[in-house]
Amino acid sequence: MCFVPSRGKLKAMSLPIHVDAYSGYKANERPLRFWLDADMYEIATIEDRWHDPTAEYFKVRTVDGKLFLLRYDEREDEWTLQSGFDGDALLARPNINLISVDASLIRQAEKLIESCEHCHPDDAEIPFDWNLDRVTGHKGSTTDYLLESAAKCPNCKREIFEKTLVEAK
Repeated sequence: MCFVPSRGKLKAMSLPIHVDAYSGYKANERPLRFWLDADMYEIATIEDRWHDPTAEYFKVRTVDGKLFLLRYDEREDEWTLQSGFDGDALLARPNINLISVDASLIRQAEKLIESCEHCHPDDAEIPFDWNLDRVTGHKGSTTDYLLESAAKCPNCKREIFEKTLVEAK
């Protein structure tokens, strides 16, 4: 999910990241390092951590002294970099081409979906953003999409986001 104006409100900003985490008595107990694009950030200390009903948050300081807020959603098994602290510079992502996608383009991309990872996990093999590439004409690893709203799987009606795996028609 990225920064998107929506009816005068601003949605929360976060970016999916890859995290190497220590797993002791449970999986992903605490982050050790994380990657965003090609950059790796080694975590020196966890300065704070807290829970809410949906996730666990880690305020971390990297070995180069930068402060970041990471979020781990155990149910979805997903790590994200949250806005705030020194993470704002990363969220700006100057080397990434951000494309805003309105509802009409989202509907076009939905028409290219047979099912998703939720209803047919064995058949869903491509990320939804590949469909967005087709309908917008943008391609490449330096493109990220800002969706006006989530897409819906035509089969199970669950929400689909940029990295949700889908089965193409």
